[in-house]
Amino acid sequence: MGKKIRSATKRAIPRPFSFEWGKGQVIEEASIRVQMQNHSWEPAIQLLRFDDGSETLRFCVFHGKQFSRMPLLIRPDELAALFEEASKHSRIRTQLKSSAERL
Repeated sequence: MGKKIRSATKRAIPRPFSFEWGKGQVIEEASIRVQMQNHSWEPAIQLLRFDDGSETLRFCVFHGKQFSRMPLLIRPDELAALFEEASKHSRIRTQLKSSAERL
């Protein structure tokens, strides 16, 4: 298959986001770059803080610097690499660990 998992593009943090129901800032982001032949994509976990102070995790994917509005599809080895990267981001790590205890 020739797939490689590498370090992802570093995007500015914090940076704004906006939905129809609210807006705020991306305050943490963990991502990896997956490359297969001439195609690459970047699965990411983002910690979003809304203007009202509430926070949520978004699982998403980028193609280069472009945010993709498609669902995140991820293989077990890619998920392991993404979680390894997420472990370097304290607030994302805390939320993931808290949720994983329910499995």
